[in-house]
Amino acid sequence: MPNKSHTFISEFNATGLSSIAIKDVTRKKRIIAQMSTNDDITINDVSESLNISIPKASELIGSLLKEGFIKETGKRSVGKGRNASFYSLRSEGCYFLGVEIKKYKINIGIMGFDKVIVKSKLDIPFLYQESGESLKEIIAIINDFLNEIKIDKSKIAGVGISIAGRINVRTGDILTIYHFGDAPIKSILEKELGLPVFIDNDSRTIAYGEFHFGKRKQENDVLVMNFDYGMAIGIFVKGKPVYGASGYAGELSHIPLFDNELICFCGKKGCLETEVSGFAFIRKITALMEKGSNSFLQKVLVEKGFIEIEDIIFAVEKGDNLTLQVLSEVAEKLGRGLAITINIFNPELIIIGGSLSALGEPLLLPLKTAIIEYSLNLVNKDTSVVISNLQYKAGLLGCCLFVRDKILGLVTF
Repeated sequence: MPNKSHTFISEFNATGLSSIAIKDVTRKKRIIAQMSTNDDITINDVSESLNISIPKASELIGSLLKEGFIKETGKRSVGKGRNASFYSLRSEGCYFLGVEIKKYKINIGIMGFDKVIVKSKLDIPFLYQESGESLKEIIAIINDFLNEIKIDKSKIAGVGISIAGRINVRTGDILTIYHFGDAPIKSILEKELGLPVFIDNDSRTIAYGEFHFGKRKQENDVLVMNFDYGMAIGIFVKGKPVYGASGYAGELSHIPLFDNELICFCGKKGCLETEVSGFAFIRKITALMEKGSNSFLQKVLVEKGFIEIEDIIFAVEKGDNLTLQVLSEVAEKLGRGLAITINIFNPELIIIGGSLSALGEPLLLPLKTAIIEYSLNLVNKDTSVVISNLQYKAGLLGCCLFVRDKILGLVTF
């Protein structure tokens, strides 16, 4: 049974530890990281990978067993006349909470040590806006979920917050929303929730989910497009996420690719996002309908007063001519933007994720044509472009997993 008075979780983010204690915590993290990529391992495996003695490896394994983080999975032969005990992670040994904050809803879930979401709650109504009440609502939603799942909070190692905007991942400050006083939102949330909080940009958490749970096979140089109301890319080079010098890598949407008078959310004109995004898609269709073009979406606009991404997807599925016409234009421009990334990064794989990835082949076909037209054939021939098979699931999976991996030191910034 776990020792509840003092566990490895309490050491994850502890300060003031002795140098020996810090070394042991680091070693335990490495053991857990090793187990996360292998079904099970032996004490000898730990000794060899950490370059420590067998007795020390046995001590560390014993500590993790006592605290309930790992389990013995049995004895098997590992050589002539030798049986060894194998160990693996216990799903219930530790948990990681993910909170995906979207424009009109919140998705929340909790992941076990085995990288499986054990409980989730999706599409909780929420209006993303700059106000103290909005922040209080986020806190209330998280606390309500924690009460529902009935998991001892001491077993939750941290909370991952996924949100749109520019995120200072060092301080946990969201530079585009939720500025109340001098404290960054990370500090506010940690005080209210009583748990360590990690905040990252939604495109990066979606990319993290896609990279680890999606269509990627052996590829390590991967770009993941988050195609939603806005757009951005998550970048993986040699299997590691790229943050850039300040943590803002991947802002493809703000390349000034068009000579237009449209003001982007960033304040500049002509950004790719002004022509290629969910907002741009809705704006273009609305403008054409106002000029007299017929569309299935006219009825939606009258009944609801606004159009959402889900409405666009439904219209494409119904074969709405106007929506398909605009989709072809948007996809062509998106392909032009991705052609730039192919010429720069020469990726093995591009995954189209985000809400608009649900458009499927009608999006992918004109996009691929534009990529061939605008990128170097020498470069694009080694790049596969696929539609996500995770869609809305990627963000929450990535949000939970990046907390685990940051705590274990697998992701650093």
